Amino acid sequence: MRDRAHRWRAGGGRSRAALGLLLAAGLLVVASGAGRAGTAPRTAAAAAGTVTFALQPGNTPNYALPLVSSAYFTIVNEDQFEYLMYRPLFWYGVNGTTAFNPAQSLAAYPRFSVDRTGDTVATITLRPWHWSDGRPVTTRDVEFWMNLLRANRSDWGVYVPGAWPDIIRSIHYLSASRFQITFIRRYNDNWLFNDELSQIFPLPQHVWDRTSARSPVGNYDRSHAGAVAVYAYLNAQARDLGAYGTNRLWRVVDGPWVLHAYDPATGYTVLTRNPAYPGPHRPAVTRFVEQPFTGDSAEFDALRSGSLSIGYLPQQDLSQRAYLTSHGYRIAPWWEWLFNYISINYRNQADGPIFAQLYVRQAMQSLIDQPSYIRNIYKGLAVPTYGPVPTGTRSRYVSAQETHNPYPYSVETARALLRSHGWTVRPNGVDTCRLPGSGRGRCGAGVAAGSRLAFQILYPAGSTVTAAEMEALRSAYSEAGIDLTATSTPYSTLTTTIYSCNPVTHVGCGWQMADTGGWEYYAYPSGEQLFKTGGSGNSGGYSNPTADRLIQATLTAPGLGPLYAYQNYLARDLPVIYLPTPPYQLTVYRRALGGLLPQDPSLNVYPETLAVGG
Repeated sequence: MRDRAHRWRAGGGRSRAALGLLLAAGLLVVASGAGRAGTAPRTAAAAAGTVTFALQPGNTPNYALPLVSSAYFTIVNEDQFEYLMYRPLFWYGVNGTTAFNPAQSLAAYPRFSVDRTGDTVATITLRPWHWSDGRPVTTRDVEFWMNLLRANRSDWGVYVPGAWPDIIRSIHYLSASRFQITFIRRYNDNWLFNDELSQIFPLPQHVWDRTSARSPVGNYDRSHAGAVAVYAYLNAQARDLGAYGTNRLWRVVDGPWVLHAYDPATGYTVLTRNPAYPGPHRPAVTRFVEQPFTGDSAEFDALRSGSLSIGYLPQQDLSQRAYLTSHGYRIAPWWEWLFNYISINYRNQADGPIFAQLYVRQAMQSLIDQPSYIRNIYKGLAVPTYGPVPTGTRSRYVSAQETHNPYPYSVETARALLRSHGWTVRPNGVDTCRLPGSGRGRCGAGVAAGSRLAFQILYPAGSTVTAAEMEALRSAYSEAGIDLTATSTPYSTLTTTIYSCNPVTHVGCGWQMADTGGWEYYAYPSGEQLFKTGGSGNSGGYSNPTADRLIQATLTAPGLGPLYAYQNYLARDLPVIYLPTPPYQLTVYRRALGGLLPQDPSLNVYPETLAVGG
């Protein structure tokens, strides 16, 4: 259940939305002699074996514990910080896809079976692996993570009642290298493996199983009260940014990198290679520096000065591509396992009944000229979106139907749909409902006479590209008499607004439409969080019994057929309005830097594969 509403598209807005800076105050803490952030930049070649990676504005690491509290569940904390030091049992990402990567996984592919009661059983065998202090990674480390999770699940960033770990009936630790999970029913192996089992992290029980800095290591996690106390201690340590450079907890890792220095005032982070790392791609570089920036201009200045090995080209600076390529850089789009859309609020008391009419959503979708947006707004750097499974990344999860547009751009189609359902269409004005109520040729159930097609759409402030897209949308909608007012707002305000609706009291349900920047999947794009009735990411309150049945089948029925049926249905039912999907960023990297491409669609970074050329 690791899909994310862009994990709140935290920081820099993924080149689309801007967040306020999330920087803590404090002093640089150094474990062994790292330089202070903010000093005069050195060129990337000045420090042999060092790679400097630009973080997007506001996107700074600030939580090291790989059992992420909900307040810290961001891309940078998971993919670009914790995963460098601590590895999940199963790794996903091969040649620019989200496919399972057995070579980088701590366990072999599970053996799935069905017991005599019809429940799915997963038997998992660990591969030989060890911590940086030489101790082996065992099932006791898996048990430690599971015990902490089960006792503290309400604070876990992706916990949804009835999902992981609630779907577990029992766990048996059969040996130091083998364990078995029995689930509460039969599940689809693809979903279970890619979305649920993927969340398991072994943690160094022999170091972390303590309730305070002075307590001895014990087996506290094996009681509920003990697991609560251990988690409270570890969570407090993970929040203590001022001690990151000296805290010995973060020195015992099973990943390729160790935290070396951290500036709590800025998020400037230095990691050094773990010489005991047992996995493939033992690091060729010795230091990986994550460099924060206060804005796009500062990052672009750093690129021009040559102080970055890997950065990004802001959308507003696309005209500078030739300058960068002539000064030793290459540029590559970083495509993400994400699709882009506009949320619509079915819970809005006045306009929800309008949005509930499929023909209205069809008209709205038919007014989005995706090829034109891609060509003129994104300058070719976006892919069309026709359904709920991303198409910008190669994947066996994409159905053939979802590569074709069921609602091509047509103003006349939109007008005809509205006229044929009882609306008086006023191009460049505001359409009104002439024939209210249900029945053929009428506006639809709950739509009152005189209802107007006039809506406000919220979008994240700070992106000229998003603003241009909203203006194109407003102009096209106007041609069919849909009056759209586009209002920019800080991204944090936007997400608070759309997730504050109380469907019982209707408090906080007044918003109508919102461009949140998209939804990122982890591996298996089943959509239960986003589109199932009551889903944690279902901000607009979309509810359709057919969709619920199809989504449930993606979790329980075997094979990929249910996933194809689900996405094909939602491509036509339009729970949201689909928009072109741009890349996460345009990555700019030194020409002499090898091993960067292809970039990971889950936004993981792999400094251990990099090589600094001459």
